[in-house]
Amino acid sequence: MAIAFRQIRPVLALTVALGTGASLPGCMPEEAPTTVLLRDGNHEFEWGRYDTAADYYAQIIDREPGNPDALEMYGRCMLELGQPEKAAEAFTVAVARRPGDRDLLILLARASYDIGQVDEAFELVRTWALDNNDAQAWLVLGEFARRSNDPDTARDAILRAIEIDPAGGPEAYLASAELERSLGENAAALRRLRQAYGLAPEDPSIADRLRAYGEVPGPTLVLPPGP
Repeated sequence: MAIAFRQIRPVLALTVALGTGASLPGCMPEEAPTTVLLRDGNHEFEWGRYDTAADYYAQIIDREPGNPDALEMYGRCMLELGQPEKAAEAFTVAVARRPGDRDLLILLARASYDIGQVDEAFELVRTWALDNNDAQAWLVLGEFARRSNDPDTARDAILRAIEIDPAGGPEAYLASAELERSLGENAAALRRLRQAYGLAPEDPSIADRLRAYGEVPGPTLVLPPGP
């Protein structure tokens, strides 16, 4: 999928922006295999040590500027570290290498939104959602609309997600419940919570939300999924 809204920077510029991993103190020797660097970076990422993880991924990018796995994980680190500009740079190059990767495109859209490129973020996700009839993409579009104080677009997008995959999981119903609650539509919010509960009765957070409405979780509270 072409990224029409921005020009991909030269790979050399991205490498300079990320820095030279081999010069960082405490990093593995430069001759360490890429697979080892990626493994150790992933280990650090899983434990929430995003600075250290980014160092490993940067070393890979220094050697292989277009490595999509390292670019993706470096971008994820930058999001966690509150640096969406660097994340967007990395994701842009990674998407060019893996244009059919939905999750990677959504990461790029999230980074773009966070740096103020709201229209571009909307367009990326909306285009993917329409072209692929993708429930997850519609749900992300709903999230962007909520963050942009556009409840009508948010409601429509979440409804599309539910219509496409009504029994796929509780996420869309929870998003709908939260939106309706924020708009003062408590009856609609409760209905969506009951549907979410039917899909994930073991989730304690859903049960807690139902109790906040004065309901007692149990089989009789379940509503079937659907619009």
